[in-house]
Amino acid sequence: MTEKRLSTLQTARHRRINDRLTRCIVSAGGLLVLLALLLMFFYLLYAVLPLFRSPAIEPASGVALPASSAPLAWGADESLSWGYGIDKGGLGRFIRLRDGETPAAVPLMADFSSLAAATGGQPLYIMADRRGNIRVTRPVFSPHPAETAQWTFPFGEGLRALSDDGLPLRHVTLAQTDDDTATIAAQSASGEIVLARIGARDRIRRLPPPLNAAVDGLSLSADGRQLYVVSGTRLSLYQWGDDGTPRLREQVALAAGGPVEITPLPADGSLLVRDSEEKLTLWSDVPAPGGNHLTAIRRFTGPIRPGAQIMVSPQRPLFGVLAPNGDFSLFSARESSRRWSARLLAGAQAAFAPREAGIVAVDGHGWHSWRLSLGSPEVSWRTLTQKVWYGHYPAPAWTWQSTSADGRDSGKFSLVPLLAGTLKAAGYAMLFATPLALAAAMYTAWFMAPVLRRWVKPAMEIMGAVPSVIIGLIAGVWLAPHVTRVLSGVLLLPAVLPAVILAAGWGVSRLPAGWRNRFAPGWDCLVLLPLAAFTVVLMCRLSPWIDRVLFGVPLSERLGEHYNPMNALVVGIAMGFALIPLMFSLAEDALFNVPVRLVQGSLALGATPWQTLLGVTLPTAGAGLFSALILGLGRAIGETMIVLMASGNMPRVDGSLFQGLRALAANIAIEIPEAAQNGDHYRILLLTALVLFVFTFLINTLAEALRMRLRERYRQQDGENG
Repeated sequence: MTEKRLSTLQTARHRRINDRLTRCIVSAGGLLVLLALLLMFFYLLYAVLPLFRSPAIEPASGVALPASSAPLAWGADESLSWGYGIDKGGLGRFIRLRDGETPAAVPLMADFSSLAAATGGQPLYIMADRRGNIRVTRPVFSPHPAETAQWTFPFGEGLRALSDDGLPLRHVTLAQTDDDTATIAAQSASGEIVLARIGARDRIRRLPPPLNAAVDGLSLSADGRQLYVVSGTRLSLYQWGDDGTPRLREQVALAAGGPVEITPLPADGSLLVRDSEEKLTLWSDVPAPGGNHLTAIRRFTGPIRPGAQIMVSPQRPLFGVLAPNGDFSLFSARESSRRWSARLLAGAQAAFAPREAGIVAVDGHGWHSWRLSLGSPEVSWRTLTQKVWYGHYPAPAWTWQSTSADGRDSGKFSLVPLLAGTLKAAGYAMLFATPLALAAAMYTAWFMAPVLRRWVKPAMEIMGAVPSVIIGLIAGVWLAPHVTRVLSGVLLLPAVLPAVILAAGWGVSRLPAGWRNRFAPGWDCLVLLPLAAFTVVLMCRLSPWIDRVLFGVPLSERLGEHYNPMNALVVGIAMGFALIPLMFSLAEDALFNVPVRLVQGSLALGATPWQTLLGVTLPTAGAGLFSALILGLGRAIGETMIVLMASGNMPRVDGSLFQGLRALAANIAIEIPEAAQNGDHYRILLLTALVLFVFTFLINTLAEALRMRLRERYRQQDGENG
């Protein structure tokens, strides 16, 4: 075998090795990309699934209790290490729930007649004796569970007299306004309602009973600003005025027949009403033209059992119902149906531990506790996707509000405003970018001079490399104020600009043949682009005059509250400029790569260039054009910085061009740094990331499938004509 033959064999062997190595590297890279996508998907899914996991409960301890020391009020610390109770003798006791160890009891108030817990859910209790004196006490636990807790008197150990006649008080209720102040309400033996604010300076007000009717119950709101007085089936609501004087705000009928029982829900300031038919209704202040009005916003499904106990959560909009047979049901204040159920002890009375870490119950045999893992009972597919009537809202609505104005943990997480904002921003951006990008691609691929095309296409691709944060900054700082000033001119441009270009084309066609021949084919854009720029500037200059003639004031002022400078129009223009290079490049490639024989055949049969473009080129490149649109839509949906900086970030559900919006990606960028890790807010943000990931993945997959279909069509056509 000759030396030349050996060299040829070695070259072929090296080529095969290089081909195999390249194939392996490319395949490995593709597999790594798919693996990364799968890892991201499963991580997001793993982080989101706990949102929809059912609560779990397990027994923690059980301690026998002498019948003589059965408490009238009780609770436990967050770790379920210590329980506490106040018995009928006025003694405060602590008990270690693990082994039943009981330190010496502390006398809190002897011969008391009333005992009530704070309506805000704090471990704070008020005791009233038979002479109308009161004392407020609180159990305080050591940070170390092994150490003994103690009873304290946050407003002093001395007795405070609320009764003028020295007779017992009825319907005593307590609310802690702040660390140094508490509000107390009670009814005296004469029927007056006594309202007192105690702290550094005590203030006492006495009110006549409403409508001179018998008072069946008193309750304070969690912040102590409102007093609810129940008389039969009617509720009278008193509210503290700015001058510190309580005033009757309104009276409402709670049910058709009595009696009724009310329980404040401290987490969102609502009121649970239990009627004579053992049905539960949620009432809340609702904004009305004349001010807030107490309104029933939700009726919970099914009656509860007679004698059932209602347990409210201090920190979350949740409450439980414990039936006498031990059936426990958990409800969310945001849904009518029961969220979860479990079996506890029959004949027991129970309460939530702090932060809903567990449940502590007392029956005739002793103390019992259960560790509770609630998960996210406030979150469901209904609250995420349907309208919910939240407390203090005028009507059911899709609402995204991660934190409340008053600092309560009452986040409202509806995905609909974010999805609507994302689609709204993407829709207006596509409406702006699609005609410009496709028209530019058709002109560049079909009509533009080759010399000019070699400059234009790279320039457009370089324009696509501009960071979106720069576009967003320009849109928020410069574009939004300018659009506000020349709004009329901007709105007229979609009609005026095409008319000017068509008029220019008609005018050129009317020129003498000698003049028209001076314009080389494919260089028309050098005339049309300055004309288009001049038209834009002219409309902006004419906009103030148009406003004065039509409205008398600038259009943005005429729209008033219906216009926000950071709006969907600004987002559509800014994001449209970001989408044009991508869509132009893909569409131009699809049009330019249409097989030449199809174009030449059409022209040879006598078709004009326009007829060939519309009848041959566009249908052949249809899959590629659609792929360009889909990829542009995917980019618009996933865009973050432009929407973040130019949209106003207002979660709204409307199609208004003049209002702001909040998109999924921008919302994640805004809120994820401040979300508590593994909390409901954090996991819902990851859920929005999962929705965004799946949506963009499906869009990009569809676009790639269309591109492969176009490539296969071209390959088949080449084979048939080869």
